[in-house]
Amino acid sequence: MSSADQPQRIGSYRLVKLVYTGQSSQLWKARDERDGKDVAIKRLLPNRVDREHVALLNNDRRVSESLKGSPSFLQIYDAGRHGGIPYLVLEWFPAPSVGQLIKLGYETYSYVLPQLIPALFEPLIPLHAAGWVHCDIKPDNFLFSPKLGVKLIDFAIAEKKQSNFFARFLPKPKTIRGTATYISPEQIDHRGIDGRTDLYSLGATILELLTAAAPFSGNTLGELLNKHRTGTVPSAAMKNRNVTPRFDEFLKSLLSPDPAKRPATAQEAFSMAKRIPIFLKKPGA
Repeated sequence: MSSADQPQRIGSYRLVKLVYTGQSSQLWKARDERDGKDVAIKRLLPNRVDREHVALLNNDRRVSESLKGSPSFLQIYDAGRHGGIPYLVLEWFPAPSVGQLIKLGYETYSYVLPQLIPALFEPLIPLHAAGWVHCDIKPDNFLFSPKLGVKLIDFAIAEKKQSNFFARFLPKPKTIRGTATYISPEQIDHRGIDGRTDLYSLGATILELLTAAAPFSGNTLGELLNKHRTGTVPSAAMKNRNVTPRFDEFLKSLLSPDPAKRPATAQEAFSMAKRIPIFLKKPGA
């Protein structure tokens, strides 16, 4: 999209800064000129205004509206179309994503991990209590500030939890939804999903935070997905000698390919993450 194609304002919102461009949407910092308040605007790219991507944006809106009032999520203020292109107006949260932190390098962010890692579990508690499974937990979908805490974002592919019994009777999707690096085995195989699905992906996220490497890699997409199903659960302590054996075992439980071997709920996992020491000595000491 050329700069000439970019709107300068959307309704009462003046666009201030382009923050991020993804495969299907852009995120802008904007200002509501009615009250001077900073907001975030998520807007589909013009070449993604089709039935599928509009449905995903509408799902993001629906889930966000159902979670209004929780401090773990960006509040939604408005939605509409501008020039035929759908958009959402969300709370502005001035913090980088966890994915951006990882790109800065382990030594840069390691000191905040005792605070950050337990906090990553907190948004999953109200999300799952509301009956939702995020289905795309990954570093890029957490915003983090040491002063402001954690926000979980992007509910485009979130689904209501479903049992294996009912999943058997649903039509199988033609594609796998999720991010291959962090996706759970049950998402790959279109089995029933619940809160433990997000815990698996969060385990993959935390492993990457601790080791600067994703749990699995592959030369092909098929090889990568198969490792999620059948690969040996990786050890964070083998790559980061400062990780305690107890936290290493906790992380392995999150990454078990069998959901029954993971913590039963996000609340249980959160309690464990707060209780179990992550490091043998303070990072940077």
